[in-house]
Amino acid sequence: MSRRWRTLSGLLVAFSILCWFLPLFHIRPLGGDETGQDLQATTEPARSQQAGATQTNAEPTSAEPTSAGAPGSLALRAKGTDVQQLWDAFDQDAVEARKQYGRQAGLGGAFYFCITGQGTIQSVEGDRVMITVDGSPRRVCLELGVVVGNTVREALGVKASDFKNSQEFNAVSTEFNRQVEQDIIAPNRDRLQPGALVQFTGCAKLGGQSDLNPICLVPIQLTVQGHDTSSAGTSAKASGELPP
Repeated sequence: MSRRWRTLSGLLVAFSILCWFLPLFHIRPLGGDETGQDLQATTEPARSQQAGATQTNAEPTSAEPTSAGAPGSLALRAKGTDVQQLWDAFDQDAVEARKQYGRQAGLGGAFYFCITGQGTIQSVEGDRVMITVDGSPRRVCLELGVVVGNTVREALGVKASDFKNSQEFNAVSTEFNRQVEQDIIAPNRDRLQPGALVQFTGCAKLGGQSDLNPICLVPIQLTVQGHDTSSAGTSAKASGELPP
């Protein structure tokens, strides 16, 4: 029995000496330099990941209005179908004309068109300017009243999916309509007189044949020339175009 205790005592002594020279752990102060370095090494990757995530979130998403979807880029979208070409297409096949040249507002919704052309002002009836187009018995009507609704937005193909919510999508219509009134209609109203030559681009909602004569447009681009463009010095030219 004494021999066993001596053996255990010897092992404990040997183990104590080993732990003295090779400790199992070290006690360091919390404010020590090595601890700060370890903490910095641990947190740097996390900061890098957080910064990367912040930079990614800062980039515009498809739900945010970018330069292509923002109201200020209306002029860049104003590429319309020639009015005579549209009339001819409706005469041949109205259903196909809507599909080819129109933009439908939702499933089963109305069709909207962006239309361009030129003609001579026949008459001015309040807020309606009637224009004759060479080679066609049909006429075009420019609407100069208060612009309401979503005709401009829908005709230019702005998509609801490009915005975060319906409020932002509806705000595009409000801004487009404001620009039309202030930047197109207001500076050109007094120049739109009978006999003047007009180059126009406008937006319309078209349903049946009754909407084709006249085609009533909300103007988004106008170039107005005087009565006699052949005489030098007598032509007064003014243009209106929504800013990019």
